[in-house]
Amino acid sequence: MSVSTPDVSYIIIGSEQRLSKIKSYQIEDGAECVMCSFASLADLPAILDTTIASLDSQVISLIPAGAFPRKISRSQLLYFARSKYQFWGWYHFGNKFKGALQSIGKINTFFNKVPQLEQGIFFSKALYFSVGGMGEINPNPFSELAKRLYLRLDPQNPLPSLTIRGKSLLI
Repeated sequence: MSVSTPDVSYIIIGSEQRLSKIKSYQIEDGAECVMCSFASLADLPAILDTTIASLDSQVISLIPAGAFPRKISRSQLLYFARSKYQFWGWYHFGNKFKGALQSIGKINTFFNKVPQLEQGIFFSKALYFSVGGMGEINPNPFSELAKRLYLRLDPQNPLPSLTIRGKSLLI
């Protein structure tokens, strides 16, 4: 019996304390879910580079703790993964109004084309390493990575929004 390698890896990122409260997610065949904890946000780039390098899948999706992609997004990522093309993108903001900060995040994403933390980000593994990995951590952990990915390739259209299951993301 051969063990097939997953096409998509969902990496749930968050503090050790936050991830201890997360239950395992049920996902489809062809995908895996990996919990990636960090002690401090400054350690995140090195931890992610090591984690992503150790995975066999060709598509990576970084998801903040307390959120997970909807089934339609997961099926679209599996479809993209099987195409063998390099790509990257993010998930839409949810329709629920979460206040002024989310409005600012939506405006920032619209003008700067940089995904916010609660949107998550996905990319092909080869593309991630071709741009040098995560880079510096700013207030928005995905901003530097998105800038690097933009240098190589335009993003996909955003996938349907994540299901947010907690009030706190990452920490």
